Amino acid sequence: KIIVLASDGVFEFLTNQSVIDICAKFNDPLEACRAVVAESYELWLQYELRTDDITMICIFIDDVDSSKAMKTSLLRDGSVPLLENNPSEDIREVEDELVTVESRPVRKNISLEKSRALQKLKQKSIRDVTMFIEEDFDVESLYSEKTDEEKSRIAEAIKASVMFQNITDAQRELIYGVMEPMPVKKGAWIIKQGTVGDRFYIVDDGRFEVRILGENQEDPDNTGGNVVHVYTGSRESHSHPSFGELALMYSAPRAASIIAQTDGQLWALHRYAFKKVLAEQGARKDAEKVLKKLDAFKSFDSQELKDLSSYLEESKYAAGDVIIKQGEPGLSLFVILPGGTCESERQGEDGEIIKSILKGHDFFGEELLDGDSDMSYLSTVTATSKVTCWMLQKSDAKRFISSKKKQDVVTP
Repeated sequence: KIIVLASDGVFEFLTNQSVIDICAKFNDPLEACRAVVAESYELWLQYELRTDDITMICIFIDDVDSSKAMKTSLLRDGSVPLLENNPSEDIREVEDELVTVESRPVRKNISLEKSRALQKLKQKSIRDVTMFIEEDFDVESLYSEKTDEEKSRIAEAIKASVMFQNITDAQRELIYGVMEPMPVKKGAWIIKQGTVGDRFYIVDDGRFEVRILGENQEDPDNTGGNVVHVYTGSRESHSHPSFGELALMYSAPRAASIIAQTDGQLWALHRYAFKKVLAEQGARKDAEKVLKKLDAFKSFDSQELKDLSSYLEESKYAAGDVIIKQGEPGLSLFVILPGGTCESERQGEDGEIIKSILKGHDFFGEELLDGDSDMSYLSTVTATSKVTCWMLQKSDAKRFISSKKKQDVVTP
């Protein structure tokens, strides 16, 4: 059991549940206090140009004498008669040892104002993802397999972070994959105050000091200014603080410098990778809605569509690229992502050329789901701009359709 007494400065950006989640990682209440205060301080620096009072008391309770707690409750509601010689003695004796007070409702979510602000940032990031993600930025190159233990440490570190609230399990797995392991040597500068940040960091192991230069303060010795805080990560104590969250949302000058006091290990998440994860999952969800429009998938429920969409592969084309050609054997069907356009052209039975424009959320190649395995494309589709498509292999689609039919036969 944990009791936390804290000033409003702690709860400005952290929810009640987030504070308890952080405290629950520690066996020492002092270390729990330090972790919460550090997280709160970091969030203040990210969202504001000032900080409010950040004060906290943390109490770990090993056990509560339930008999005395019950006695107090009974005395309060009058279920047990008081002693005639000293009616107040019973209550005073128990209340000296166990005091109960009314508490305000527990806030499990971030404040409405900040929730709206964060949601706007996330929506803008997803909406502008094609603008912000550089063409040559290769998310795939960042991907690496993580052990269950490494995933557990990352999960603990991001659990209390507002940036990772409401992400899906699939997004979480993708985030694990694109977290970059960063071995760090003592004295290395991780972040320099005033520079534009592009990564969020988790301290897996080691000590990292936070230094700040005051307004107009010179730094002739290149020390980074005064030490205002130290992040300490330890696998043994399961302590993994994080910093630089706001860099995941947009480019902004760093409010402080972070310098390694010891050799250590960080996990780094690049802004473009984070946005790509959010955008891809959103686009995949949209693709599910498009697939639902196809006759072959209309009977699929939401989970079956989600499973099917996991087989979608991203493919990119430049303006002028022929994506499919009429008469050629078909191997895949396609869903166009927003932002791209294509031209579809087919020759009718009377020889007439029929053209149409395809845009985001339109699909083509669906004729492969009908007829035999040798079905050919009925049109030629050419990219008229840079275009990204979800591609679904005919073999995968046919397998899902076959499985669905078997289920329908078995299920009455």
